[in-house]
Amino acid sequence: MNPPLVSIVIPTYNRPEHLERALESALRQTYENLEIIVVDDGSELNLKLFEKTYPSVRFLKNKTNRGPCYSRNRGLKASNGEYINFLDDDDELYPNKIKLQVEKFLESDDPNLGMVTCHLLDRRSGKEKLVQNKVQGNIYKKMLSGFAVAGTEAMLFKKSVFDEIDGFDEALESSQEYDLFIRAAEVCAIDYVDQVLTRKNRSENQISLNFDKKISGATHLFKKHNERYMEVGFFFKMRMRVKLYGLVCRFLIGKWFGEKAYRCTIRD
Repeated sequence: MNPPLVSIVIPTYNRPEHLERALESALRQTYENLEIIVVDDGSELNLKLFEKTYPSVRFLKNKTNRGPCYSRNRGLKASNGEYINFLDDDDELYPNKIKLQVEKFLESDDPNLGMVTCHLLDRRSGKEKLVQNKVQGNIYKKMLSGFAVAGTEAMLFKKSVFDEIDGFDEALESSQEYDLFIRAAEVCAIDYVDQVLTRKNRSENQISLNFDKKISGATHLFKKHNERYMEVGFFFKMRMRVKLYGLVCRFLIGKWFGEKAYRCTIRD
């Protein structure tokens, strides 16, 4: 029996050096049954050059700049894989990433397993930080409470999950990853591979330092999931509202005083 097809979807916008690194990491996977889809978000990239360099990769181009969520969703709709891995153009996958996560899916006896994650190295702050995603089973309430798992690129999804939750929310200017994980955790279970298998890199114009978008995204997110908070309970909803105010204060500190001051507000 042939191993299941895995689709790697890479949105990109005017960052050819980053895209090349991301592509190389996808092409180095030890898992062989892959399709790689790049969605160029209406940028000025010379796609013909990339198509010539990477003939096994499918390249799609948006007519106008529609944002990363639209591009991920377009790649998702164009994919044929049983499993989906989203990879931002400034992130990387380690060679055994897909192989080990597919094995975790195939070895599992949980019919509701829809996500398998792993640990990652985060270099976005300029320093290297290990993020461990040790999560199993039903984590829906834990995810509502906070970021129980991090890194879209660290996740391998069963594509059937998106039949229930659709894709990324294109109305969100930030927190798209968190929103997706909340909705996915509501309908399926999660497991993890106990290894570091991805890396987040620092890049120009990274969304994690666009504080206006972070304020807009967090506010939209909390409004969107207000009913979910209330289903847990009134005091839970109030606790989450206080958390929103705290996040907005942190983002304002970053906006007014810069990245260094913002980093001081983050607990490791």
